[in-house]
Amino acid sequence: MKLKRMLAAGIAFLLTIGTLAGCGNSSGGGTGNGQQSGGDEVVTLKWVTIGNGMPDNYDSWVAKVNDYVGEKIGVNIEMEVIPWGSWDDRRNIIISTNEPYDIIFGIGKNYVPDITLGAYCDITDMIGENMPGLNEMMPEKYWTAVKVDGRIYGVPTYKDNAISNYAIWDKELVEEYSLDIASLVELDSLTETFEKLKADKNDYPVYVKNDGIYYIFDVYDQIGGGTQILGVRYDDKDARVCFTLEEPDIYSALETFHEWYEKGIINPDAATLNEARVYNMWRVAQGWESAAVTSWGPQMGKDVVVQKVGDTILSSETVRGSLNMISTNSKYPEKCLQFLDLVNTDTKLRDMFYYGEEGVDFEYTDDGKAHKLNQDWEMAGYTQGTFFTVTQVDTDVFNQWEEIKALNDQAVDSAVFGFTFDTSQVSDKLSNCNEIWLRYRSEVMTGVQDPAKAVPQIKEELMKAGWQDVVDEAQRQLDEYMANKE
Repeated sequence: MKLKRMLAAGIAFLLTIGTLAGCGNSSGGGTGNGQQSGGDEVVTLKWVTIGNGMPDNYDSWVAKVNDYVGEKIGVNIEMEVIPWGSWDDRRNIIISTNEPYDIIFGIGKNYVPDITLGAYCDITDMIGENMPGLNEMMPEKYWTAVKVDGRIYGVPTYKDNAISNYAIWDKELVEEYSLDIASLVELDSLTETFEKLKADKNDYPVYVKNDGIYYIFDVYDQIGGGTQILGVRYDDKDARVCFTLEEPDIYSALETFHEWYEKGIINPDAATLNEARVYNMWRVAQGWESAAVTSWGPQMGKDVVVQKVGDTILSSETVRGSLNMISTNSKYPEKCLQFLDLVNTDTKLRDMFYYGEEGVDFEYTDDGKAHKLNQDWEMAGYTQGTFFTVTQVDTDVFNQWEEIKALNDQAVDSAVFGFTFDTSQVSDKLSNCNEIWLRYRSEVMTGVQDPAKAVPQIKEELMKAGWQDVVDEAQRQLDEYMANKE
């Protein structure tokens, strides 16, 4: 443990040097390869993101992208698309070793800890000048959601920023068994149906990988703590910070998962799987209703039907579900922001990232829609930029982007929207507590462990690691925030 603390301190020291030097430090970090083009410098920016890995046609695709953005803003781009299963490890290496990059995708659980390390550039004062298009397009409250101590370190993706969960069913099974999926929303209501499907189809109705059925935590605002076990329920006006595993709704869900595992409803290797399979009889995902036709069905190769689960919720955490940050050591932070602004506002470029290479992955129809030539594009569209400048696909019967905007507009704000837990006073304890949870998470969230035994055991270990101090500090800050808010 002592060695671990020494290593962490060394990393933090190195990153702090980068922070003190300021964004645009020319002495290190970033790719920043300059080229001369007609007398004007074209800078190369490295963007690290997540997806299914590097596209097979990456070279021809990126050449077209660079021709376009090079002429527009004097930028070329180099991508590293990390596969889903490798993301956490690879991302952590990049951040902890100060590996050169310019832009990196991220989500809320890493955002505040990485800022504390000094990994990201403070872009607050650069947004207005370098991102005029996105700044005008995006609601101001989304910028508020990503502020930490009043400063902005990440560009939120303007998309389905409020979280709406949908149960996705194989349509063929729904029709065969005449299922009333509107009545099958609560987890415990599904057991009898799943038992029947398991017996008849000799397959697992709930097929998951090692993160399990994680959507159950979406009703808890994680307040920037970066862990599923700490949060405030979105509709709790008393703003009580809690140990989520002990809350009645979460604990009941864990009991159901364990019952499903014991009955063979969940695949037995779930806790050790890094990648999910393509086909699911049932699963829950964040999205919108028409995604059944545009995304979920095509991805699975089946017709699906969907049923909304719970409220649509807007919190700082949901806005932070897709962010792009600038390395504190990038030589060209302004160019990074100009590039991201163009990705968000220029439909031609947006389509190139969202759909792939024109003529290879997609083509435009006579009426100006996008026709996919394959389902092979490896990059994840939600990580790149807004949905609202993406060309509709030709299979859309109505504008799905307008549907998403409507969901954003009708969302219920978290009771603690805008609050971010400053973890600096308890960072070691919080990190140790999260490590304890991560040791148990796979087996708890896939039903392998009985929560009656696992939750008290986790709680005992957490308390020894300083859990109560973490909760007390979070509650103290939140109480102060709520008092000033009134």
